[in-house]
Parts: sequence; C-alpha cells; structure tokens
Amino acid sequence: MSGPLAASDLDQTLVFSRRSARADVAGLVPVEEYRGETISWVTPRAWELLGRLVATGAFVPVTTRTSEQYARLRWPGPAPRWAVTANGGVLLRDGVPDAAWARRVEEVLAGCAPVERARAALVRLAADLHAAVPGSQAPAVRAVDRLFCYAVLREGQREHLEGSRLGELTALLDGWGHTVSLQGRKLYAVPRPLTKSAAVAEVAARLGADGFVAAGDSLLDVDLLRAARDARRPRHGELFAAGWDGPARLTAAAGAAAGEEVAAWLLAAATAAPERVT
Repeated sequence: MSGPLAASDLDQTLVFSRRSARADVAGLVPVEEYRGETISWVTPRAWELLGRLVATGAFVPVTTRTSEQYARLRWPGPAPRWAVTANGGVLLRDGVPDAAWARRVEEVLAGCAPVERARAALVRLAADLHAAVPGSQAPAVRAVDRLFCYAVLREGQREHLEGSRLGELTALLDGWGHTVSLQGRKLYAVPRPLTKSAAVAEVAARLGADGFVAAGDSLLDVDLLRAARDARRPRHGELFAAGWDGPARLTAAAGAAAGEEVAAWLLAAATAAPERVT
C-alpha cells in the first residue's frame, strides 16, 4: 500500500445517536441495534460513502468502544479488515484480537497507576453525584479489560459534574498517568500511553502505508489527530466545545451531516495519490 490509511473515530464522528445526530432519524440509515432498539444512525449519503471507503481496504475504524460494542455496528458490506478498539488497547484483524499488540500494550501500561485505582476514584465520584441529585441512580462504573474505566452518568448528573468536581478528578488522575474525558453521558479515565495513534501507526507499518489521515471529535482523539498527516473534526463534540485549536480542520456542518462530510473526505484521502493528500 503506497498511500495513507484513513482512520476515524466512530461515535459522534461517523455514527450518531438520536441526540447527537441533530436531525430527524426517520430519514437516516440505522447502523446499530442494542436490546431491540436502534441507537446509532448515519445519513444515506454517508452510508453509501462508507461502503466505498471500506472497499478501498485503507479504512481503519478507531474507537474507545469495547470490541463487543464495536461488533454491534453494521456496515454497507463486509466489515473493515482492521479496527482499533478500547482506545488503542485492542487491535482487531478480521475480528480477532492481535496477541502481539496485546503484549505491547501491557508493557507500556506498566508505568501508570493500575486501572483498579482509577476505577475506585470513579466509584467515589459516582457516590458523590448520586447524593447531589436526589432520587437519581448512582452512575454505573465499569472497567474494560483492565485497560481503562468509565462511568455512565444518569439524568441530571452531568451538570453537577462539570466544574470543580471534574477539575479535581482530572488533576488527581493526571498525577496517576490517566486522561479524563467527558463524552455525552460517559466519563472516561484512560491511561495516557493507551492511544489510538499508536495502534493506527502499527497498522500502517504492517501494511506499508504512507502514514495516515484521521478524524475525531473528543479529547481521546487528540493524539490521533496530531499524529495524522492531515485531520478533520466535526463542528460539535468535546473538542469543539472546549475550543481546541489543534491541527484539524472543522467540518462546515454539525451532527450527522458532519459525519457525511468526514466520510467523503476520508474516501477522497484513501483514493488520492500520496502526494495529493493535504
């Protein structure tokens, strides 16, 4: 492969929930079912573009989702051969985790505080938020394959988190070598060495690709966007809200329409001559 890979985050970058789509989902294409309900969509044009993009063999989905959550997604044809899940912790080839990559990840995480310690901090925060919103359920706190952890916030709790609570948690976990990212109702605590960019660079090296271009919307995508030859980000999401001014051009639209823009750009990059990728 002489050209670049086209790597992209999924949620709120290429696929969208009912809330993040900012459009009538009745006109969108469903791409994910969970417990008998559709939970993610793309525009009809994005669906067509994604089919062509996957067919190039140069597309690599990159997500913080677990491998099981990633497997719920529906593609226009065969799924991409390569995918990065668990924020770079798992490298899938034809749906199977790569053992060599798993060993490398274990080595780089040895210098960070254990995930169990970060999870305990999220559990304490969950109890605090539960008390702050009378009648609410406590946020569910989960660990993913001993790689990272996250809390699922309940209705009304996010507004009590933003501000001093989030700042204190961020400062605490930063000292432990973990990054904090708030994406919708999910609050992530991820070890800093666990990066999407390292996993995508590994795929590029194995395929002999000329680097990669990338798209993403959250703080957990920053390393990916910075490492890319060129990058895009939607006019919404965590980075947009934070006023991030890193090296990634904004889409013209927001919501599912931005996902369509990103898909078109990724396809153009994946099919362009290497010297034309800018």
